[in-house]
Amino acid sequence: MSSSEETTSSSNSEPPPKSFCTAIRTSTEENSGIDCRDAILQNERISMFRGKDLVRFLRNNPAVPAAHGMPSILGGDSASGDNNAAYSNEKIMAMCQRLVNSRYFYQVERMYKKPRPGRKKLVKFPRKVVVADNPREFRYDGFYVWNYDLPTNQLRLYLLSGLVVVATIMMCLFPVAPYRVKLTVLYLSLSMLILLLGTLIIRGLVFAFFWMTVGWHLWIFPNLLDETIPFLDTFKPLIAFDMGIDGKSPPGKPSIPTRGVAWAFSGAVIFLLSTNGPSAGQVRDATKQMNKDLLDYLKLHDPKLAITNATNGTNATDGAVNATLDGAVNATNATNTTNVTLPSLDEVLAMTEDADEEEADDDDASSSASSSASSKEDL
Repeated sequence: MSSSEETTSSSNSEPPPKSFCTAIRTSTEENSGIDCRDAILQNERISMFRGKDLVRFLRNNPAVPAAHGMPSILGGDSASGDNNAAYSNEKIMAMCQRLVNSRYFYQVERMYKKPRPGRKKLVKFPRKVVVADNPREFRYDGFYVWNYDLPTNQLRLYLLSGLVVVATIMMCLFPVAPYRVKLTVLYLSLSMLILLLGTLIIRGLVFAFFWMTVGWHLWIFPNLLDETIPFLDTFKPLIAFDMGIDGKSPPGKPSIPTRGVAWAFSGAVIFLLSTNGPSAGQVRDATKQMNKDLLDYLKLHDPKLAITNATNGTNATDGAVNATLDGAVNATNATNTTNVTLPSLDEVLAMTEDADEEEADDDDASSSASSSASSKEDL
């Protein structure tokens, strides 16, 4: 064996640099070349990608491996004889197998091997997966789960931790926030809720109109409620059509009688709402009353009722008035209590002697009355 072959075999046996795996993992996290989706593996949510997407990423970025100390994948295949190709499929597959052998990711497979009832093809990315029989094998059409976490950015970690602490403190201090801050938070929350509900209602109305008119399955923001994609991707594309069971052609149009019944039902609902619904003035008054009731319930209708900080002049004045009234009441009670005088010991003894003399006089009077009565009986 030559020295070059020994060097190649030794380099293939060594694990790839972590910087190379970091570059690939970053691509999967940002969906900038390798499509990554969420799935369920043993009741845990994981990020999964396909082997063909990794191969395609290396084909489109042949300079990435060499930039991180990996063997070059440039050059043709010896088996096909195409030595003028920009990349070598053999080298790419060998590099992917080297990544699997180094336990940076492992292979998983679909939990359900057959399409769901009513479908002819399997979905592109399964929702539930299990560990493959041979997890250390790289296959072009296989699914893989990362076993390597990206290095933590310490500055970003400290900033996010500080923001969490600040946000927690601000939420705890919200009851004592200024009146205008409370109103701003309330109206921003209501605006976001109204925007979301309004968007969903408009999506439903547009879909119903085109479905009843021409039979199209047209959606605005079709990925708006998809939780498996990044946040910014939920607004892409703006308009899309539903696909049928095969996933390629649009579904069949509803029959004309079905659409006619839908139009009749919609017309009946619109007629009932127009004849029995409230007028514009009533809606306006009800909206104002609802806003007033909400502010009263949250004690935000009047700044005097809102819990604000100690610098609020109105609350400070009210507190001073209440303190003055409380002090006056306490002073009056103290005065009433002070005016009550207790008798001295001599006065108590004199009152006792007077009571004894009165009892003695009563006894003498009763005895004299009884003696006179008995003398009358003797006579």
